[in-house]
Amino acid sequence: MPSIKAALVTRILHSKGTALSMVLLSLAGFIVSYCSGSVMSITGDKGTVFPSANEWFSAGLPDFAAAIASFGLSLFLMVSVCKIFNVLRSLTWLHVAFFSLMQAATPGLAVQFYTGSMLLPVVLVGILLLLGTYREPRATRQIFLIFFLLSLAATTQYCYAVYAIVFFMGCAQMQIFNGRTITAALLGIISPWWILLGFGLISPADIHLPSFTSIFSAIGSGSTLLLLIAVGISAFIMVLALILNVFRTIAYNARARAVNGVFTVLSLVTLVACAADYRNLISYIPLLNFCAALQAAHYFATHRAEKSCIAILLVMAAYIALYICQRVI
Repeated sequence: MPSIKAALVTRILHSKGTALSMVLLSLAGFIVSYCSGSVMSITGDKGTVFPSANEWFSAGLPDFAAAIASFGLSLFLMVSVCKIFNVLRSLTWLHVAFFSLMQAATPGLAVQFYTGSMLLPVVLVGILLLLGTYREPRATRQIFLIFFLLSLAATTQYCYAVYAIVFFMGCAQMQIFNGRTITAALLGIISPWWILLGFGLISPADIHLPSFTSIFSAIGSGSTLLLLIAVGISAFIMVLALILNVFRTIAYNARARAVNGVFTVLSLVTLVACAADYRNLISYIPLLNFCAALQAAHYFATHRAEKSCIAILLVMAAYIALYICQRVI
């Protein structure tokens, strides 16, 4: 009887209903945090040409609405990528539930529109385009568009340039790395700057070094500690799941291994970026949460032991506890 109950709980946790419940719970948490008025605004322009995303909307409801819209778009793109390319190799909605709770664990960031809110959707659009090019060496338009979007976004924050590494390596994993794709990628990188300078929309004098002010200098030690704990837990879950998933993915076919290889590189590059560019850590947090949620969901989807529900519930409880601590402090 206990094993039957555990199996039932596990099945419920993987369901769409649980995922929807976690999304709604997270949204409720965002609203409570926003209405409390205790959120520390993200300030400072980290743009290289144009203002960074945190400067785009006026403080208050417009900024909050943009942040929620970005959260919804990220969920939609996550579900689309996993469904179209069968990333998780099993029917589960755990990735949606995990990502929602991970975002809720840093509510002060989730209720504001800033570079992190934009980086995740941009990278996911690039992933959607990239994964559709498997063994299609003539798919240069998709490659051009990926690097065009990254280069254009880099006019608002330098962190987008980091992910050019992921997509160059992704071309190799998709078996399309040749002279045509390299040319398309380089043209994609050059084109936004060429257009902006050529049409006089900007001048060389407008290109400047970004401000490197860290948010940690503006928030209290308690909030800083909780933020770092949330990042640490996500990083630990991602790395652990990544290692455990290797033993399963080596048995996949060539295309499935290539798809998972792209997400592996994305996860590792994001982890390194968080450590190396620590003053800009908050910009990578939504993408880190996405990678952690995806890797964890992949593991639990392919290892449906009856008592795996205990580990799933522990992960969820950890992020809910972090949200509660954020509210208390």
